[in-house]
Amino acid sequence: MAPGLLLAALEHDVRVAARTGTRPRAFRLGLLTGLATFAPMLTWLILPAGYVGWLLLVSVQALFFGVLAVALRPALHRVWLPVAAAVGWTGVDAWRAIWPLNGFEWGAIAYAHVDDSWLLPTARLVGGRGITFLVVLIGAAAYVVVRDTVAGLRARESGPVEHAVAVARTPVLTLVGALVLSAMAVVEPPAETGTLDVLVVQGNDIRHWEEHVPDPSWRITNQMRDLTVAATGEGPPPDLTVWPEASVDTDPYSDRGAPYLPLLEESARTSRFLLAGMNLDGPDPATGFFRTQLLLDQDAEVVGRYDKRRVVPFGEYIPMRRYLRWFPPLQQIPRDIIPHPEPHLVEVGDVPVAVVICFETLFTDIARTNVLADGGPAQLLVAATTDASFGDSAEPDQHLAQSRMRAIETGRWVVHGALSGASAFVAPDGRVDQVTALFSEATIRREVPLVEGFTPYLRIGDVVGVATRAGLLGLLALTWWQRRRASAETDGATTTHGETAT
Repeated sequence: MAPGLLLAALEHDVRVAARTGTRPRAFRLGLLTGLATFAPMLTWLILPAGYVGWLLLVSVQALFFGVLAVALRPALHRVWLPVAAAVGWTGVDAWRAIWPLNGFEWGAIAYAHVDDSWLLPTARLVGGRGITFLVVLIGAAAYVVVRDTVAGLRARESGPVEHAVAVARTPVLTLVGALVLSAMAVVEPPAETGTLDVLVVQGNDIRHWEEHVPDPSWRITNQMRDLTVAATGEGPPPDLTVWPEASVDTDPYSDRGAPYLPLLEESARTSRFLLAGMNLDGPDPATGFFRTQLLLDQDAEVVGRYDKRRVVPFGEYIPMRRYLRWFPPLQQIPRDIIPHPEPHLVEVGDVPVAVVICFETLFTDIARTNVLADGGPAQLLVAATTDASFGDSAEPDQHLAQSRMRAIETGRWVVHGALSGASAFVAPDGRVDQVTALFSEATIRREVPLVEGFTPYLRIGDVVGVATRAGLLGLLALTWWQRRRASAETDGATTTHGETAT
């Protein structure tokens, strides 16, 4: 309902402005929409970043919706308003995903549909942004149908009712067409070709905001080792054990991290392969490191490696560090994560596996290009994260929703391993299996189906995002042109009036 409510607010504002002779307040209404959306949604950021960091991020996201409202105001009484709303809203999401500072497309409408919405299969064709586009198109068309029908009935003095509501014919057709399209754009996931026995270990039970634990990194890695040995001690070893992001917080191959290495080696012996999340020192350990999922065989030999590609500003690196180092909160991030420049995957035996780390689940291009990397496609996707920084909040569920959408888009099972929860196995239709509780020691294990085929989205990419980014710029250009024309007409009328008076 959000798109229709925003359009209703904009239209009411235009009527008030016309009646009172004031300027419309589209930007402020859009800004309010963004604040009302993102302020509560992102409250989990307060714990790690404080109120200043939370407010800054909320403000940036809200500004995008201020721009959206400005772009939509000239189209309010155009027949193509529903299309403009869908293009503008989806374009805002697509721009949020890349700008500023790597982007942050949190809270896209598509993620609200992962719980068995009839729209979900369309993501295999046009991605999550295609779902957002259809939802906004349907919502905006429904608003226009109600608006025009009510207006026609109010203006009716006599004659058949159907004549009074004929003005709503086009939006009705748009609404019906969008609903039919969303129901027909169904693509089945690729066929499953085998299985991989996967164990996920979740070992962080430390509520760091409530208790002080001496050397928490050492405790977590020890718990990861203990859980792994206990889970694999009786039966056959799993094909793959997943330790989530930062399970080993200190480079075990460095002098200071050497005590961690025996724990890692002991755990590696329990499985055919261990994919362990860790931090590995960069060329200059004092300034940079790699956020890595390292693949080890049973002899603890390194046989594969995935380094994070998209890093989070002010959380994993400090932009313009030399100018901002004076700001006390940023001193909590003494080193920057070094991003890997290219898509890549790991080979678990003869099974190619794509990996994403932490908020990389948010970026559709990262998951898609990793699946297709190195002559893929990968047959499985692993999403490794910690989520501990955000406490007992909605963030882990919001994060898991992103992995569910990536599973649908790629047609792959996703192993979502979170160091502090919630961990789960995600099917290609978005269903979740064995979801763990937050801040609990837990292991989950199952035979995970493998997939070799392609979804249309894997082949064609994010065409909706590219098109709507351009479309939003077009809407803004149209707004600018209309304002210039209106200003020129006003100036012309003032000049003519002055000459007539003279």
